[in-house]
Amino acid sequence: MSGIVFAPGETGVSTSKFSPSVVLFWLKTEIAVTNTRVISKSPNTLFGIIPLGYKDEAYPLSGTASVGVEVKFSLGRAIFGLIFLAVALNMLDNFFGYVFLILAVSLILNAMSAAMKIKNHGGGDSMIRVSVLEKSKLEQMRDEINSRLFADHARLRHEESMNMQAMGLLNQQAQINLQQQMNAGLGGGTGQNVPGSAVQQ
Repeated sequence: MSGIVFAPGETGVSTSKFSPSVVLFWLKTEIAVTNTRVISKSPNTLFGIIPLGYKDEAYPLSGTASVGVEVKFSLGRAIFGLIFLAVALNMLDNFFGYVFLILAVSLILNAMSAAMKIKNHGGGDSMIRVSVLEKSKLEQMRDEINSRLFADHARLRHEESMNMQAMGLLNQQAQINLQQQMNAGLGGGTGQNVPGSAVQQ
């Protein structure tokens, strides 16, 4: 799997690689954070043991509300793993028995997994799952992303505050200019009416 491709102008790049599962330890899920976004690239698998291509995703920091780590036990994987294990033990005298055994071991080992949860401002979640054995490394990456996220949100709040102040000053200046124009118009009108009044008298 090739590495992540960064866009021109992205700086402050921090990357980390994780095993997507306990079984496929040689494959890698890569997560990176830059000054503008969080990027991930992970392998797709069939039954958790057969690599089938990859997927990549990007999450703009400006659209990300929070990032967390979740450790989850999948009851479905565990049950199917036990079923395949029971079938495999009854079929060890032929090839398919070993196939079921491999599937059973894969499902049971991957029943517990760790995941990075990325939540957007709309309340939606995106999950990047990795081996539970790399939970501590995933937590370090979460802290790195959250520090960038906090800095990005603080910068946005500062820019919004500065923009509001600038708009307030522009409004004040526009009101002053309008008042000056009204005063100038009133003064000009008074100056023109004085001679006319004297003639009528």
